[in-house]
Amino acid sequence: MAVSNVDKERALIDKIVEGDEQAFSVLFFKYLPVLHIFASKFTKSDDAAEEIIQDAFLRVWLNRDKLAEVENVKAYLYKYVSNECLSYLRKKLKEDRVVDAFTAKQLNIHNNTVETINLNEVTRIVAVAIDKLPEQRKNIYQLSRRDGKTIPEIAEILNISPNTVKNALVIALKSIRTHLEQHGIVFFYPIVFFFLKIK
Repeated sequence: MAVSNVDKERALIDKIVEGDEQAFSVLFFKYLPVLHIFASKFTKSDDAAEEIIQDAFLRVWLNRDKLAEVENVKAYLYKYVSNECLSYLRKKLKEDRVVDAFTAKQLNIHNNTVETINLNEVTRIVAVAIDKLPEQRKNIYQLSRRDGKTIPEIAEILNISPNTVKNALVIALKSIRTHLEQHGIVFFYPIVFFFLKIK
């Protein structure tokens, strides 16, 4: 009477349960092709698939006593490989998140550096423009921006009319704006609005 494939596999499993490494090797190479295809589709990586299958079979070998109760060996091996695939993807996702977080942090540092450089450049150009103002106009501008004084307060300090202060500020701001435009400065920097708005 011919021995069925199921009986052959059962005999193979019995040998594995007893610790027969040769029998385990036969089982490994029997299911390796289909499990490799499965793991490769799961992970999109041949190298990862090979590692996963090795890890899965190592676990099967370490828990070989459980094989005695297994009725469907193929399904049992798929389950191990599936679990390893999921562990791999979870680990990869975590690593990707770490990499993404690191990249985002580096990008943020870079952007902040660029913004600081731009801000420093704007401040420098504005300082040059202020230096070019006539003395009284420069004084009025600095009292307004540096010291935070209002138009009436500046008028009182300098003993001139509020209207004169306002006109001087308008002309000073126009000069600074023109100077900035000559240097190609775009008005989306918050600092520019601070320099150029009339309070």
